[in-house]
Amino acid sequence: MFSVIVASLGYGGGVLADKVILAKHKVPVLRFIPLLFIWLAVITAVFMPKFGGFKLEMFTLNSIILLIAMAVVAVLWNVFYYQGIQKENLHEFELIMLLSPLVTIMFAEIFIPAERSWSVFIAGVIASLALIFARFKSHHLKVSRVAKRTMLAMVLMSFESILINELLGVFSPVALYFVRTFIIALVFTLVFKPKVLKMPTMAFGLTILSAMLGVIQMVLKFYGFQNLGIVETTMILIMGPFLVYIMSSIWFKEKLFKRDVAAAMVVVLCVLYVQFWR
Repeated sequence: MFSVIVASLGYGGGVLADKVILAKHKVPVLRFIPLLFIWLAVITAVFMPKFGGFKLEMFTLNSIILLIAMAVVAVLWNVFYYQGIQKENLHEFELIMLLSPLVTIMFAEIFIPAERSWSVFIAGVIASLALIFARFKSHHLKVSRVAKRTMLAMVLMSFESILINELLGVFSPVALYFVRTFIIALVFTLVFKPKVLKMPTMAFGLTILSAMLGVIQMVLKFYGFQNLGIVETTMILIMGPFLVYIMSSIWFKEKLFKRDVAAAMVVVLCVLYVQFWR
């Protein structure tokens, strides 16, 4: 559980670093993302000799098919995801992406028999709804063409967790994350041909920091899938957005709403229930 909490902290720190890069330094998204994935792959590669590399027997027909499926799904949802960030109203975008934990939990219940526990499922649904309630405002969600792509990104992102869970039976979390980030970095670099060195020095350094935090978040998330299961890991990671809200109120003086605090307490109680009382 502790490692997944650290993953949540990595998520929060990464979001804050990304906000500074994209908002303060005005780095274009399509220049930032390829550079980020390049650093994600490089940093992950450094840890492979110690935490698990590749062996020939890992590459069976089944694992190769799953790797290809994961790569295709990951590339697609990242494309749709960043299209949403570019073109969608941020409020609409946020509301759609908040559905991801709930959809992930539902996919886990459907596709993974070992994850089927009514007590954990109900706790996961309550935690997910608490997150949605905290961020939902009075605006109505407009299902535009871009919003549909964002919804597709959210569904693909959630489904990728099922593929990752299957591959973790063969690959170590570090090796699997390296394959994933390397392929995405390669695709984004070839497609967008970004001038990755054309950005402020501070932004370049923050991109490396964001990548380091991203590796911590995602590798520990993969370990969480492996040791705790998808549903329990997803529930703990729901605390990540609340950590972002709290840190934003401290660093960026953004207003912290009472509903955020109340929802955070509900999520913590759900996680404690799954850990100690179910």
